[in-house]
Amino acid sequence: MKLESEARADPGDWLRTVRQSLPRALSIARAMRPTWELRSLEELDSGFVQRERISGLLWDVDGTLTHYHGRSLAPEAEKWVAPLFREPGLRHAIVSNCDDRRLQELATMFPQLPVLKVYEGATARIGRRLLQGGDAWFELAGTGGGPVARPIDRPDARLVPLRKPSAEIIRFAVRQLDIEPAAVAMVGDQYWTDVAGANLGGVRSIRIPTVGRETFPSVLRWLQRVDGWMRHVLA
Repeated sequence: MKLESEARADPGDWLRTVRQSLPRALSIARAMRPTWELRSLEELDSGFVQRERISGLLWDVDGTLTHYHGRSLAPEAEKWVAPLFREPGLRHAIVSNCDDRRLQELATMFPQLPVLKVYEGATARIGRRLLQGGDAWFELAGTGGGPVARPIDRPDARLVPLRKPSAEIIRFAVRQLDIEPAAVAMVGDQYWTDVAGANLGGVRSIRIPTVGRETFPSVLRWLQRVDGWMRHVLA
């Protein structure tokens, strides 16, 4: 299986995200306003999810749960996130724009959570779920209420990763959680990818400040500032 080349520490990866979403730039810009803007993960506690009737959380990783390409929960995130992972009845999934190598790493870090990605294939969109050591692939069809996911064998053809703010990724994730979209929220630190992706995908959005911002390469920190500027000017 050949995947689109994605550099681990390359700002071009962010630029590929922008290029993929440029045809929808106006609608994305209008969707950059989060449902909730929290001061830190500390505010996202059991009381919050119960009060807001949230049954499922979709998680960005770098800058949200970990430092840049971190291999464990960031210390400033673990204290608040670990109780949520143990919250009865609350379901979780990982939704990241990372490359394939990092995706496998996330599956090792979060073995009990579905780690999800969507690709553009030659004839159909393909969903992927890494969970408890398994690697499942699905052909996606339909849009009303989320894509229907038909299990398939691992594809051999070239696949191009879709990236947040793709609504298809969010819809696939909601279907994997098996929860109504109204009860799901996406948690992330970026307006363009996490917030807009959630809003376009029909779920609520929770924006938090970037965790471990100092661990990101300087060019990515600059792009994060651009992301914040776009949110306040365009949304």
